[in-house]
Amino acid sequence: MEPFVVFAIGGAVILLGFIGEWIFEKTGIPDPIWLMIFGIVLGKFYPISDYEAFTQIGAVFTVFALIYILFEGLLNTDLKSFFQGVIKGSEVSILHFILTVAVTVGFMKLFGWGLLEGLLLGIILTDSAQTVIIPIMKRLKISKEAYSTLTFESAISDVFGIVGAITVINIILMQSTSFAEVGQKLLYTLSVSIFLGILGGFLWSALQKRMDTFAKSYMTTIGALLLLYSGVEYMGANGAIAFLAFAVIYANTKQIFAAFHKDGGEEIAPGAKFFYAEISFFVKSFFFVYLGLSINLENINIILAGIALSILIMLIRPLAVKLSGIGKIVNDKDRVYVEILNPKGTAAAVLVLLLFQYNLPYAEDFSTLVFSAIAFSIFACVFLVFLTNRNHFHGFWNWRSKVEVVEEKETQEED
Repeated sequence: MEPFVVFAIGGAVILLGFIGEWIFEKTGIPDPIWLMIFGIVLGKFYPISDYEAFTQIGAVFTVFALIYILFEGLLNTDLKSFFQGVIKGSEVSILHFILTVAVTVGFMKLFGWGLLEGLLLGIILTDSAQTVIIPIMKRLKISKEAYSTLTFESAISDVFGIVGAITVINIILMQSTSFAEVGQKLLYTLSVSIFLGILGGFLWSALQKRMDTFAKSYMTTIGALLLLYSGVEYMGANGAIAFLAFAVIYANTKQIFAAFHKDGGEEIAPGAKFFYAEISFFVKSFFFVYLGLSINLENINIILAGIALSILIMLIRPLAVKLSGIGKIVNDKDRVYVEILNPKGTAAAVLVLLLFQYNLPYAEDFSTLVFSAIAFSIFACVFLVFLTNRNHFHGFWNWRSKVEVVEEKETQEED
């Protein structure tokens, strides 16, 4: 690919990302949908499978997009809302994990697949895409409790997915893995990730305070994040969880010290938040275009199977939300957002690529199915967000009477 073509595509993506945000502000239609469509169209002219270097760079970029958007999305989170989100997010994530795996196993059985293959696919599809959810939530009027719940759920789902997928792959490859080993791995992953993230947040907050007396370099924080991620992953833990802990501590050091009646810590400067938001815009725009580029439209039957499975998972999602009890701490509209903001994304894409590394015979079929589920779930998510934002959608299993819905709509219009 010629350099001028690369630059032309890059410029078009940035401008499309800006136009998409403007459209979202005016119409409520989230910008990921336009970026993905652009990626799909672009893939017809420049298939990424024809460019090995581009594919390798894209794999690294998707991981960076995952961890950076998580970090930037948490910079405005306060501790009280975050811990409420941790509790409810854990409940929603566990319930959604169980229900998704159960539905997927049943779905795959209908088409003659075995139990282990169904388990593996179900675990991969428990992903909750941070790169989609956080940018959308930032532009919605959503409570801090619902925001924290969805943010933590999307992070913890990565841990469940990674540990679960590797466990099932080991079993498929005839490598014994006991439940005790899985529990130990999960405990190690969570404890090490959270500890290093908290430690890194405090240390970097103190260090940057001293550095700011010489020069304000916001890029150094991104450098510190990359080192943190690399160290945590090298230790066999989860970089996304470490980023979550780092971001919460880094954004709330002043409040933490104040709670212990001590002076220390500083609030993040508005200029820094603006800078991080601009980087997030750049990363997000290219990520969704890359996702559109990755979609293979040739195998229609598997694509339709991925769409059908995605619909089933969306329909059982409200049950997980209802059983978690989150409806008791958020209003009805926020509850609907929690129900529909569960698209599949980076983690699912990364996990399905593991199947190629282990030379599993159904890796190509599974990858097509997962990518179609990712694409459809994102399109469905942004469409339902649009309808909910306009008060045209009140949940998949809304048992309220039409009179109650009309009264609520009239009240909201009066406000």
